[in-house]
Amino acid sequence: MKLPDDKKERTKILVLIGIGAVIVVGLILKAPVIGILPVLKSKKDKLEKIAKLNTDLASANKEIKQHLRDKAENLDILEKIGDISQKHVLKPVLGNYKIPASEVIEPIAKKQNLKIEQFRQIGISAEAAQTVLRAFSARVYVICSYDDLKSLIAEIENSNPLLCILNISIAVQGPESPEGLEKHQAYFDVQWPIWADAETPSKLLQQLKDLIKTPGSGAK
Repeated sequence: MKLPDDKKERTKILVLIGIGAVIVVGLILKAPVIGILPVLKSKKDKLEKIAKLNTDLASANKEIKQHLRDKAENLDILEKIGDISQKHVLKPVLGNYKIPASEVIEPIAKKQNLKIEQFRQIGISAEAAQTVLRAFSARVYVICSYDDLKSLIAEIENSNPLLCILNISIAVQGPESPEGLEKHQAYFDVQWPIWADAETPSKLLQQLKDLIKTPGSGAK
């Protein structure tokens, strides 16, 4: 294109060409930025989602670890309760507590070379509200020396940490034994813990089996 000979006209055209060139260059430079903005926004959204997922995952892992700790503690507690129930809580035989109670006392007396003159059931304590254990009591009658009585009571108490000896009574009985020991007629009450619900041991066992089957129950 030939520029006009007139200096003013030529200057105007050059200015317009310059302005046009600036606009074109600006559009060229701006176009990539406009095209990148959606990409940058998408990347930011993804980063925010990843950050949230990481936070949720950390929270979930924390809850899982606490859940496993709770399971392990529950398993330990159930095992301990089951062991105590098996060893120290008196369980009925055909609905009768006197039979298993006498099976505890008789062998101990026999070991002490003593004869149980009478073993009489007293009864079961009244059931209190919301209690899981009650008490079965029996009265034991013997004729023996004072030292033999102490030894018998000590042996019975040592047989069960949850058992309790109450109401010891001693009276003079009569002539001395061949060993020169004066014998007495005595009695004492023995009290055992029993489950308020006789089905509790089987329920505890089932709970333990269910918990063992649960994944991760053995975690510490």
